[in-house]
Amino acid sequence: MNFWDELKNQKSRTYAVFENFILSVIIINAVITGLMLSYPSKYLVVADNICIAIYCIEIVIRYIIAPGTRQFFTDPVQLFDLAIVISCLIPESLFPDSAVLLCLRIFRMLRITKFVYMHKEYRTIIAVLMKSVISLYRIMALMLIFTYVFAVIGISLFRLPEPETATPEKIEMLNKFIDESDEYFIDRRIDPFGSISESMFTLLKVVSGDDWVSLRNSLIIASRMELIKTPKWFITAFFVVWFIFGAYLLMNLVVGAILQNYEEMYSRIKRRNEKQRENEINDKVSELLITLTNDLKDNKLSDEEKSRFIKQVMDIMKKN
Repeated sequence: MNFWDELKNQKSRTYAVFENFILSVIIINAVITGLMLSYPSKYLVVADNICIAIYCIEIVIRYIIAPGTRQFFTDPVQLFDLAIVISCLIPESLFPDSAVLLCLRIFRMLRITKFVYMHKEYRTIIAVLMKSVISLYRIMALMLIFTYVFAVIGISLFRLPEPETATPEKIEMLNKFIDESDEYFIDRRIDPFGSISESMFTLLKVVSGDDWVSLRNSLIIASRMELIKTPKWFITAFFVVWFIFGAYLLMNLVVGAILQNYEEMYSRIKRRNEKQRENEINDKVSELLITLTNDLKDNKLSDEEKSRFIKQVMDIMKKN
Protein backbone atom coordinates (compact mmCIF):
# COMPACT_ATOMS: atom_id res chain seq x y z
CA MET A 1 0.00 0.00 0.00
CA ASN A 2 1.50 3.37 -1.10
CA PHE A 3 1.35 6.72 0.65
CA TRP A 4 -1.86 7.96 -1.03
CA ASP A 5 -3.69 4.70 -0.40
CA GLU A 6 -2.80 4.96 3.28
CA LEU A 7 -4.07 8.55 3.38
CA LYS A 8 -7.36 7.49 1.83
CA ASN A 9 -7.79 4.95 4.61
CA GLN A 10 -9.01 7.01 7.58
CA LYS A 11 -8.05 4.22 9.97
CA SER A 12 -4.42 4.08 8.88
CA ARG A 13 -1.53 5.44 10.92
CA THR A 14 -0.52 7.78 8.09
CA TYR A 15 -3.94 9.46 8.05
CA ALA A 16 -3.84 9.84 11.87
CA VAL A 17 -0.41 11.52 11.65
CA PHE A 18 -1.72 13.84 8.92
CA GLU A 19 -4.77 14.82 11.00
CA ASN A 20 -2.69 15.43 14.14
CA PHE A 21 -0.23 17.56 12.19
CA ILE A 22 -3.03 19.75 10.79
CA LEU A 23 -4.56 20.07 14.26
CA SER A 24 -1.20 21.23 15.61
CA VAL A 25 -0.91 23.82 12.83
CA ILE A 26 -4.43 25.07 13.61
CA ILE A 27 -3.58 25.55 17.29
CA ILE A 28 -0.30 27.29 16.46
CA ASN A 29 -2.05 29.50 13.90
CA ALA A 30 -4.71 30.45 16.48
CA VAL A 31 -1.99 31.56 18.90
CA ILE A 32 -0.20 33.48 16.14
CA THR A 33 -3.46 35.22 15.16
CA GLY A 34 -4.00 36.40 18.72
CA LEU A 35 -0.42 37.60 19.06
CA MET A 36 -0.59 39.48 15.75
CA LEU A 37 -3.53 41.53 17.03
CA SER A 38 -1.70 42.49 20.24
CA TYR A 39 1.96 42.50 19.16
CA PRO A 40 2.33 43.16 15.40
CA SER A 41 5.57 41.72 14.09
CA LYS A 42 6.98 40.76 10.70
CA TYR A 43 8.07 37.40 12.13
CA LEU A 44 4.50 36.64 13.13
CA VAL A 45 3.34 37.59 9.63
CA VAL A 46 5.86 35.16 8.15
CA ALA A 47 4.69 32.41 10.53
CA ASP A 48 1.07 33.14 9.61
CA ASN A 49 1.91 32.89 5.90
CA ILE A 50 3.59 29.52 6.52
CA CYS A 51 0.38 28.28 8.18
CA ILE A 52 -1.64 29.50 5.19
CA ALA A 53 0.72 27.65 2.85
CA ILE A 54 0.21 24.47 4.87
CA TYR A 55 -3.56 24.97 4.62
CA CYS A 56 -3.23 25.22 0.84
CA ILE A 57 -1.26 21.98 0.72
CA GLU A 58 -3.87 20.39 2.96
CA ILE A 59 -6.65 21.37 0.53
CA VAL A 60 -4.73 19.80 -2.36
CA ILE A 61 -4.14 16.59 -0.39
CA ARG A 62 -7.79 16.34 0.67
CA TYR A 63 -8.83 16.83 -2.95
CA ILE A 64 -6.50 14.01 -4.05
CA ILE A 65 -7.71 11.54 -1.40
CA ALA A 66 -11.39 12.46 -1.85
CA PRO A 67 -13.58 9.72 -3.42
CA GLY A 68 -14.22 12.02 -6.38
CA THR A 69 -14.36 15.63 -7.55
CA ARG A 70 -18.12 15.78 -7.09
CA GLN A 71 -17.91 14.43 -3.54
CA PHE A 72 -15.23 17.00 -2.69
CA PHE A 73 -17.13 20.03 -4.02
CA THR A 74 -20.44 18.92 -2.51
CA ASP A 75 -19.02 18.46 0.99
CA PRO A 76 -19.97 21.58 3.05
CA VAL A 77 -16.92 21.19 5.30
CA GLN A 78 -14.51 21.09 2.36
CA LEU A 79 -16.20 24.07 0.68
CA PHE A 80 -16.08 26.08 3.91
CA ASP A 81 -12.41 25.23 4.36
CA LEU A 82 -11.69 26.12 0.71
CA ALA A 83 -13.47 29.48 1.05
CA ILE A 84 -11.42 30.36 4.14
CA VAL A 85 -8.13 29.50 2.42
CA ILE A 86 -9.08 31.51 -0.68
CA SER A 87 -9.95 34.51 1.52
CA CYS A 88 -6.51 34.25 3.12
CA LEU A 89 -4.86 34.42 -0.31
CA ILE A 90 -6.62 37.67 -1.26
CA PRO A 91 -4.22 40.60 -0.65
CA GLU A 92 -5.60 43.26 1.67
CA SER A 93 -4.17 45.99 -0.57
CA LEU A 94 -7.08 45.40 -2.95
CA PHE A 95 -9.55 46.74 -0.35
CA PRO A 96 -7.90 49.66 1.48
CA ASP A 97 -9.95 51.04 4.38
CA SER A 98 -13.26 49.56 3.32
CA ALA A 99 -16.03 47.48 4.82
CA VAL A 100 -14.99 44.62 2.51
CA LEU A 101 -11.59 44.51 4.18
CA LEU A 102 -13.22 44.35 7.61
CA CYS A 103 -15.48 41.47 6.50
CA LEU A 104 -12.48 39.72 4.96
CA ARG A 105 -10.50 39.93 8.19
CA ILE A 106 -13.43 38.66 10.23
CA PHE A 107 -13.92 35.74 7.82
CA ARG A 108 -10.24 34.84 8.08
CA MET A 109 -10.62 34.50 11.83
CA LEU A 110 -12.84 31.51 11.11
CA ARG A 111 -9.71 29.49 10.36
CA ILE A 112 -9.69 28.63 14.06
CA THR A 113 -13.00 26.79 13.60
CA LYS A 114 -11.11 24.16 11.58
CA PHE A 115 -10.17 22.65 14.93
CA VAL A 116 -13.85 22.10 15.74
CA TYR A 117 -14.87 20.07 12.71
CA MET A 118 -11.62 18.06 12.64
CA HIS A 119 -12.28 16.68 16.14
CA LYS A 120 -14.97 14.01 16.37
CA GLU A 121 -16.20 15.02 19.83
CA TYR A 122 -16.59 18.65 18.81
CA ARG A 123 -18.42 17.63 15.64
CA THR A 124 -20.84 15.68 17.81
CA ILE A 125 -21.43 18.72 20.03
CA ILE A 126 -22.00 20.97 17.00
CA ALA A 127 -24.46 18.43 15.58
CA VAL A 128 -26.32 18.37 18.90
CA LEU A 129 -26.49 22.17 19.00
CA MET A 130 -27.77 22.36 15.42
CA LYS A 131 -30.40 19.73 16.14
CA SER A 132 -31.35 21.53 19.34
CA VAL A 133 -31.78 24.86 17.55
CA ILE A 134 -34.08 23.21 15.02
CA SER A 135 -36.09 21.31 17.62
CA LEU A 136 -36.25 24.12 20.18
CA TYR A 137 -37.98 26.71 18.05
CA ARG A 138 -41.21 26.22 20.03
CA ILE A 139 -39.44 26.86 23.34
CA MET A 140 -37.63 29.86 21.85
CA ALA A 141 -40.90 31.23 20.51
CA LEU A 142 -42.51 30.72 23.93
CA MET A 143 -39.64 32.53 25.63
CA LEU A 144 -39.87 35.38 23.11
CA ILE A 145 -43.62 35.73 23.68
CA PHE A 146 -43.29 35.90 27.46
CA THR A 147 -40.32 38.28 27.18
CA TYR A 148 -42.44 40.56 25.00
CA VAL A 149 -45.38 40.41 27.43
CA PHE A 150 -43.20 41.21 30.45
CA ALA A 151 -41.45 43.94 28.44
CA VAL A 152 -44.78 45.64 27.71
CA ILE A 153 -45.72 45.37 31.39
CA GLY A 154 -42.34 46.84 32.34
CA ILE A 155 -42.85 49.83 30.04
CA SER A 156 -46.28 50.46 31.54
CA LEU A 157 -44.99 50.29 35.11
CA PHE A 158 -41.39 51.51 35.11
CA ARG A 159 -40.97 53.97 32.24
CA LEU A 160 -39.30 57.17 33.46
CA PRO A 161 -40.42 60.65 32.40
CA GLU A 162 -38.82 61.88 29.17
CA PRO A 163 -36.71 65.05 29.66
CA GLU A 164 -38.06 66.53 26.41
CA THR A 165 -41.67 66.53 27.64
CA ALA A 166 -41.23 66.70 31.43
CA THR A 167 -41.79 69.79 33.54
CA PRO A 168 -38.80 71.60 35.07
CA GLU A 169 -39.69 70.08 38.45
CA LYS A 170 -39.70 66.59 36.98
CA ILE A 171 -36.39 67.20 35.21
CA GLU A 172 -34.82 68.36 38.48
CA MET A 173 -36.23 65.29 40.24
CA LEU A 174 -34.97 63.08 37.42
CA ASN A 175 -31.43 64.46 37.69
CA LYS A 176 -31.53 63.93 41.45
CA PHE A 177 -32.74 60.37 40.87
CA ILE A 178 -29.83 59.67 38.50
CA ASP A 179 -27.39 60.80 41.18
CA GLU A 180 -28.98 58.63 43.90
CA SER A 181 -30.03 55.52 42.00
CA ASP A 182 -27.46 53.04 43.27
CA GLU A 183 -25.07 53.98 40.42
CA TYR A 184 -27.27 52.16 37.90
CA PHE A 185 -28.17 55.26 35.87
CA ILE A 186 -24.91 57.15 36.33
CA ASP A 187 -23.50 57.80 32.83
CA ARG A 188 -26.40 55.71 31.49
CA ARG A 189 -28.91 58.05 29.90
CA ILE A 190 -30.90 55.23 28.33
CA ASP A 191 -34.08 54.31 30.17
CA PRO A 192 -34.03 50.49 30.63
CA PHE A 193 -37.81 50.45 30.13
CA GLY A 194 -38.04 53.38 27.73
CA SER A 195 -38.91 51.34 24.62
CA ILE A 196 -39.91 47.80 23.72
CA SER A 197 -36.41 46.92 22.50
CA GLU A 198 -34.70 48.32 25.61
CA SER A 199 -37.28 46.67 27.84
CA MET A 200 -36.74 43.23 26.26
CA PHE A 201 -32.97 43.68 26.46
CA THR A 202 -33.27 44.62 30.14
CA LEU A 203 -35.31 41.49 30.84
CA LEU A 204 -32.70 39.33 29.11
CA LYS A 205 -30.06 40.92 31.35
CA VAL A 206 -32.20 40.06 34.37
CA VAL A 207 -32.42 36.42 33.24
CA SER A 208 -28.62 36.31 32.95
CA GLY A 209 -28.35 37.70 36.50
CA ASP A 210 -26.56 40.87 35.35
CA ASP A 211 -26.99 43.49 38.11
CA TRP A 212 -30.78 43.18 38.28
CA VAL A 213 -30.81 43.83 42.03
CA SER A 214 -29.25 47.24 41.38
CA LEU A 215 -31.92 47.95 38.78
CA ARG A 216 -34.65 46.95 41.23
CA ASN A 217 -33.19 49.25 43.92
CA SER A 218 -33.01 52.12 41.43
CA LEU A 219 -36.67 51.70 40.48
CA ILE A 220 -37.63 51.68 44.17
CA ILE A 221 -35.87 55.04 44.49
CA ALA A 222 -37.83 56.24 41.45
CA SER A 223 -41.03 55.08 43.13
CA ARG A 224 -40.11 56.94 46.34
CA MET A 225 -39.49 60.11 44.31
CA GLU A 226 -42.82 59.55 42.52
CA LEU A 227 -41.16 59.40 39.11
CA ILE A 228 -43.10 56.17 38.60
CA LYS A 229 -46.39 55.29 40.26
CA THR A 230 -45.68 51.59 40.86
CA PRO A 231 -45.62 50.45 44.54
CA LYS A 232 -42.31 49.23 45.92
CA TRP A 233 -43.61 45.75 46.71
CA PHE A 234 -44.84 45.32 43.14
CA ILE A 235 -41.41 46.26 41.74
CA THR A 236 -39.81 43.52 43.84
CA ALA A 237 -42.52 41.02 42.93
CA PHE A 238 -42.14 41.78 39.21
CA PHE A 239 -38.40 41.09 39.13
CA VAL A 240 -38.60 38.02 41.37
CA VAL A 241 -41.39 36.48 39.27
CA TRP A 242 -39.57 37.21 35.99
CA PHE A 243 -36.24 35.92 37.30
CA ILE A 244 -37.79 32.68 38.56
CA PHE A 245 -39.85 32.22 35.40
CA GLY A 246 -37.10 33.14 32.94
CA ALA A 247 -33.95 31.83 34.60
CA TYR A 248 -35.31 28.68 36.23
CA LEU A 249 -38.19 27.56 34.05
CA LEU A 250 -37.58 28.67 30.46
CA MET A 251 -33.79 28.34 30.56
CA ASN A 252 -34.03 24.91 32.19
CA LEU A 253 -36.38 23.82 29.42
CA VAL A 254 -33.74 24.81 26.88
CA VAL A 255 -30.94 23.07 28.79
CA GLY A 256 -33.07 19.95 29.30
CA ALA A 257 -33.90 19.73 25.60
CA ILE A 258 -30.22 20.11 24.65
CA LEU A 259 -29.22 17.37 27.11
CA GLN A 260 -31.92 15.09 25.71
CA ASN A 261 -30.69 15.71 22.14
CA TYR A 262 -27.11 15.06 23.24
CA GLU A 263 -28.12 11.80 24.87
CA GLU A 264 -29.97 10.70 21.74
CA MET A 265 -27.06 11.68 19.49
CA TYR A 266 -24.51 9.99 21.75
CA SER A 267 -26.59 6.79 21.87
CA ARG A 268 -26.94 6.81 18.09
CA ILE A 269 -23.20 7.26 17.58
CA LYS A 270 -22.47 4.57 20.17
CA ARG A 271 -24.79 2.10 18.42
CA ARG A 272 -23.24 2.93 15.07
CA ASN A 273 -19.70 2.44 16.42
CA GLU A 274 -20.70 -0.86 18.05
CA LYS A 275 -22.24 -2.03 14.79
CA GLN A 276 -19.14 -1.02 12.87
CA ARG A 277 -16.92 -2.79 15.39
CA GLU A 278 -19.07 -5.90 15.19
CA ASN A 279 -18.79 -5.90 11.40
CA GLU A 280 -15.01 -5.57 11.63
CA ILE A 281 -14.86 -8.53 14.02
CA ASN A 282 -17.04 -10.61 11.72
CA ASP A 283 -14.84 -9.70 8.75
CA LYS A 284 -11.67 -10.76 10.59
CA VAL A 285 -13.20 -14.00 11.80
CA SER A 286 -14.62 -14.76 8.35
CA GLU A 287 -11.25 -14.12 6.74
CA LEU A 288 -9.50 -16.49 9.13
CA LEU A 289 -12.19 -19.15 8.72
CA ILE A 290 -11.98 -18.94 4.92
CA THR A 291 -8.21 -19.31 5.10
CA LEU A 292 -8.58 -22.24 7.49
CA THR A 293 -11.20 -23.92 5.28
CA ASN A 294 -9.11 -23.55 2.14
CA ASP A 295 -6.04 -24.92 3.85
CA LEU A 296 -8.02 -27.83 5.23
CA LYS A 297 -9.24 -28.69 1.75
CA ASP A 298 -5.69 -28.65 0.47
CA ASN A 299 -4.43 -30.57 3.52
CA LYS A 300 -1.77 -27.94 4.10
CA LEU A 301 -2.25 -27.61 7.83
CA SER A 302 -0.93 -29.77 10.59
CA ASP A 303 -2.82 -30.29 13.82
CA GLU A 304 -0.67 -27.68 15.50
CA GLU A 305 -1.42 -25.06 12.81
CA LYS A 306 -5.13 -25.83 13.03
CA SER A 307 -5.05 -25.23 16.76
CA ARG A 308 -3.17 -21.97 16.19
CA PHE A 309 -5.81 -20.72 13.73
CA ILE A 310 -8.62 -21.55 16.10
CA LYS A 311 -6.76 -19.80 18.91
CA GLN A 312 -6.41 -16.67 16.73
CA VAL A 313 -10.15 -16.64 16.11
CA MET A 314 -10.87 -16.96 19.82
CA ASP A 315 -8.35 -14.21 20.70
CA ILE A 316 -9.99 -11.79 18.24
CA MET A 317 -13.41 -12.48 19.72
CA LYS A 318 -12.12 -12.00 23.29
CA LYS A 319 -10.28 -8.75 22.58
CA ASN A 320 -13.24 -7.21 20.83
